[in-house]
Amino acid sequence: MKYQKIIFPTILVSSSFLVFLSIKSQISKTSNQSFKFNNQNSSSLNQQDEINSNLIYQKLSVISNRCRGCGKCVHLDPQHFEMSNQTAVVTSSNNLNSSNLAMAINNCPAQAIVLE
Repeated sequence: MKYQKIIFPTILVSSSFLVFLSIKSQISKTSNQSFKFNNQNSSSLNQQDEINSNLIYQKLSVISNRCRGCGKCVHLDPQHFEMSNQTAVVTSSNNLNSSNLAMAINNCPAQAIVLE
């Protein structure tokens, strides 16, 4: 009887500790898998960026019925855009691989700028 008072709490504490370790290892495995998944996604994005950087663009246009007239593109890249009748229009098709043009395209809230 005297030993039962000691053995039961010892078993309870040790089994709780084992459950804790089991949960901790499951969390660790899950976070490692998500890290590997994110790294794979990031490497495939980098490969896609490489492919895109090797493309030669020939046509720049603004979809006028989509354009909201905010002027972000003109502010970011005045070399290629200007405002006319509250919509953006293309003024130049030179240097279509410029970083300013890429920023203008990425920051257009209506996604009205098309580069093909």
